[in-house]
Amino acid sequence: MKSALSNLKDILQKKEKASHLLLFLDYDGTLTPIVKNPDKAILSPKTRNLLKSLTKKKSITVSIVSGRGLKKIKSLVGIKGLQYAGCHGLEISSKVNGYAFSHIKKYLPLIKDIKKGLAKQLRKVDGAQIEDKGIVLALHYRRVPKATIAQVKQIFDKVTKPYIESKRIRIGKGKKVLEVRPSVDWNKGKYCLYLLNNLKKRYKNLLPVYIGDDETDEAAFRALKQKGITIFVKGEKKTSSAKYYLSSTEEVVDFLKLLF
Repeated sequence: MKSALSNLKDILQKKEKASHLLLFLDYDGTLTPIVKNPDKAILSPKTRNLLKSLTKKKSITVSIVSGRGLKKIKSLVGIKGLQYAGCHGLEISSKVNGYAFSHIKKYLPLIKDIKKGLAKQLRKVDGAQIEDKGIVLALHYRRVPKATIAQVKQIFDKVTKPYIESKRIRIGKGKKVLEVRPSVDWNKGKYCLYLLNNLKKRYKNLLPVYIGDDETDEAAFRALKQKGITIFVKGEKKTSSAKYYLSSTEEVVDFLKLLF
């Protein structure tokens, strides 16, 4: 990977050749630092003002692509004029806050059953947090004592095993989180290609730019690497398939100011 700031000239040259930019941004670890309590990951005034200014530019479309539920990420960002994608692209605001797949609602009862199983097994485990995103279930273990993390993972594996074996769910992994997702072939990368293809009908010479920090962003990096600019935000995860990197959420803001 190359430093995005040190190679800004090359990136700006690519930008100048494009008629329209499609900017994809992850939230946690990209726009806000990773925190122990996800509810406290709040945009700084500087970042919020920057996003507002970007939405006013006719030459840019901005999409927030998060693992959080659509309703939650929209409330956290709270800026009109953005494209929002929640649950790694399974929930899409451009579809009037709908699902990427019409049949996906059938998974909701199954997710609820797994939630009950995990809650029962984890009720005596300190720090384990179950987040119900609707169509995705997340088990956060960032606040779990190190000595207990292996036990939490074993419980998760035990509860989800029958559903995995029957191919009704997929398991996702992120920073100190395990996720239960519907068994559909969809991820952040496929969402990005979906939006990119839709906007190609409106704009010629469209350049996608993706900035993210987590394992779930790798699908987007791979999907867009030959099509645009991919930037990894270094944090707990040190390696990536992105072409460029930034070292912190602060550098993300600095880079966007310089780019636009």
